[in-house]
Amino acid sequence: MKSMKILAPLALLLVLAACDDKPAPFGDFENRVSIEQSSEVSTIFVKQTTLSDERSFYATTPKPVDRDVTLLFAADESRVADYNRRYGASAAMLPADFYEIEGAEALIAAGTNRSEQVTVRFHDLDRLDTEALHVLPVSMSSSDGLARLASARTVYYVLQGAAIINVVATLSEGNYIAFDEVLDGESASCKVLDNLEAFTLEALIRCRSTVLDAGIKTVMGIEGHCLIRISDNGLAPNQLQVVLPTPYGTSNFSEAATCLIPAEKWTHIALTCDVASGRMILYIDGQVAIDKSGNTFKAVNLGTPYVNPSREVYGFNIGYSYTSGRELDGDITECRVWNVVRSQEEIAANVYEVDPESEGLVAYWKFDEATGETIRDHTGNGNSGKAHAALKWTSVSLPEAAGTPEGGADEN
Repeated sequence: MKSMKILAPLALLLVLAACDDKPAPFGDFENRVSIEQSSEVSTIFVKQTTLSDERSFYATTPKPVDRDVTLLFAADESRVADYNRRYGASAAMLPADFYEIEGAEALIAAGTNRSEQVTVRFHDLDRLDTEALHVLPVSMSSSDGLARLASARTVYYVLQGAAIINVVATLSEGNYIAFDEVLDGESASCKVLDNLEAFTLEALIRCRSTVLDAGIKTVMGIEGHCLIRISDNGLAPNQLQVVLPTPYGTSNFSEAATCLIPAEKWTHIALTCDVASGRMILYIDGQVAIDKSGNTFKAVNLGTPYVNPSREVYGFNIGYSYTSGRELDGDITECRVWNVVRSQEEIAANVYEVDPESEGLVAYWKFDEATGETIRDHTGNGNSGKAHAALKWTSVSLPEAAGTPEGGADEN
């Protein structure tokens, strides 16, 4: 019994001692440093108009470091073969005169677990041969004695040529782009689209074969005020028509010989109007389809809904006017509104892309989101539209090479 009394307190002391032996708060494992990334490959699409780009990353450790740790990063040509083997590619090392690494010496401060930012800046990309695939592996070359995680010490930047336009929206019956939430005549953003005394409207479309069937198909605008549409009473099914406001109502413009829109072919439409001179010009694929002077026009208000004499209210839409059944059936991209009259040369030279900060550009819907139902206004004026229903996106490659068949691959 006496021995039992002695052993019991001893056992209790051993248990208490074990309880004091607490594990380290971040675990008892080696603190390996790695590049923080969602994917080890980052692809940069280089368009004809791409001049520069940049990508950034950090290095992290699972738990804070107990001293300052200096990391070094550098381009690592030795990893090109590894990239090609793992991804079945035949990429060449990106030449050194196309990039620079800013923050190549990055610090993880004592008590923290994240490094300073490392930024890879790509420049002069307009000189890069986009027919070839290039890769820039950037590796952690030194970690100041800290162990590196081998599987996450390199990031690969892949540069490949791309078309100017790679995805477009596909509209059809029951779907269009509405702007009633922003172009309501009251919001501050809509004012840039009102009182247009001189303007240019543009859109790049590809109509389905239904463009040859009877019925109106709408490109963009406001019913009863300012509208670009295909067909009307007395017109061919695929004959483009422009509606512009006058002091007495509206005037319609179309020419049977020059305003026919083909099926399954990309067609660029541009309308210019100068209210003061009374001149309107319609361009189709950069060529003059209509040129009418001596008209009496009113200023156009695309930011304010139009109320007709019957008190019916119509707002600005892309791909819709008046009532259901008049939607555009086809693909659309590069819709723009300018508060200046663009010249024929300017229009023809900028079918596929313009600088969002171009003088006079007041609305710019590129339709390049590739997902979702919101179509962003790239001018920064905030007049983004929303699809009436789930939007279908289609992969394309524009401009098309000579001899390329029309068509595209569905994204969703």
